[in-house]
Amino acid sequence: MSVFVAWGRLSRRTVSLSRELGLELFFVRDKAPYMKSFLKTYRFLSRRRPDLVFVQLPQGPLLAEVVRLSRRHGFKVVADVHTGFIYPVTLKEVVLNKPFWKYLRETTLVLVHNKLEKKLVEKTLKTPSSKVVLVYDPLPRIPEELSKPRIEAEPGSYLILPSSWAPDEPLEFVVREFLKSRISRNHSLVLTGNWRRNLNLYKRIQEFVRSSNKIVLTGYLKDSEYYYLLKNAKAVIAATNREYTMLHALWEAIAARVLALIPKTKTLEAEISGGYPCFYTFQQDSLRECLDKCIDEYYPFVKTLFIGIAEKLATASDKSILNLRSLITTIER
Repeated sequence: MSVFVAWGRLSRRTVSLSRELGLELFFVRDKAPYMKSFLKTYRFLSRRRPDLVFVQLPQGPLLAEVVRLSRRHGFKVVADVHTGFIYPVTLKEVVLNKPFWKYLRETTLVLVHNKLEKKLVEKTLKTPSSKVVLVYDPLPRIPEELSKPRIEAEPGSYLILPSSWAPDEPLEFVVREFLKSRISRNHSLVLTGNWRRNLNLYKRIQEFVRSSNKIVLTGYLKDSEYYYLLKNAKAVIAATNREYTMLHALWEAIAARVLALIPKTKTLEAEISGGYPCFYTFQQDSLRECLDKCIDEYYPFVKTLFIGIAEKLATASDKSILNLRSLITTIER
């Protein structure tokens, strides 16, 4: 038996990967210092005695507890390393993760999400590259039945900005650049996601909403409504200023075959080669120019280019998951 353990906040990648690999998912909603998580995880693993335990990182204390329990109970550990664990940028991330890097050396496999993260983990741990396995996110499954949400957004007349309202998503920059662009004359910008996670940012975005009817906030949406918006969007704007991150919004655009405008991070440039013209930086006017070029001037051409990229990344995702299944079978023997 194999299980996937997660604390704090459940990643969409964890849910998808658990489903694809047929793993039982054990999730504890908790906050630091994770006392409830420690106790519940100890009871669960001591009672179930699995053969293989996946852990969702960050939350370094989770890795420490599972590795220590593995010494006692003999199960093997696979660490799925999210960006915040191996590339901490805030004091909280440093405190909760960096002291626990040493436990990665006792795991059987370390899973990473992109090519640059793989190099970073290998360099940080000084571990064999065979132990660090690149596993792309599974492609999102789009519901067969979709429903139109109650917002003013007609198919093909808007761009969508998927957001978790996290600090690495420069939403104000995107909104400001959109409103300066030519395409804002006949398109709107739809921001999704639960804005209650970042009330200060929400108040600042609301100033744009009050001054323009081109900015639409949806709040949290059901999958059937969210994917309706995604599939009928003119384009997706993926937004992060953080390295070693492969955006879920990009995988959603790939699954729906909707044109994506992509931040020019080293991570994403390493994954999307071939001179893709719809990268943008976070310097003034970069996204505005990208919007006007890719949506107003050369839309059919760049959409065809993106669909080709999407096909390649979708194939890479499928192959990486098949490879992981094979490795798991070998480990469990």
